[in-house]
Amino acid sequence: MSILEFLANLDSKAYLIAGDGQFLGLLSSDKYNSHSISNPYGDYGSTYGLYSIRNPYGLYGGEYGVYSPYNRYCMQPPIIFYQERSVILVTRNRYVISNELPIIDPDLLLCVYAHLGSHDKSMKVASNNQFYLNQAFAAMTEIIK
Repeated sequence: MSILEFLANLDSKAYLIAGDGQFLGLLSSDKYNSHSISNPYGDYGSTYGLYSIRNPYGLYGGEYGVYSPYNRYCMQPPIIFYQERSVILVTRNRYVISNELPIIDPDLLLCVYAHLGSHDKSMKVASNNQFYLNQAFAAMTEIIK
């Protein structure tokens, strides 16, 4: 299973926790869920949310946030938890001690759920998510360029 398929399977089943233990949102493509990282008006998905990794000026977002996955020097970046276990580290710090956890870029994480949320649920199930995951990966590639 690819990392994209794994993230798609975690939709609304996993959550993000900051290095200081703060809940940073539900990994969900649901734009209306108040706990979703995809809710542009919520505490966890808004660019103004106190607990959002999208907030460029917050403690948990931006390139200078102490616990931000975008801070290339952050030593305690957010971790994705699934079934009460840490499964993926979310960071741009290439030198962070990962304790053998896989590492993903925060933009990839956000991009996957944005693309999954932009399509009808029945279409996602019917296509087994692969089409939309390919779109998310293509969009992520464009962001990195």
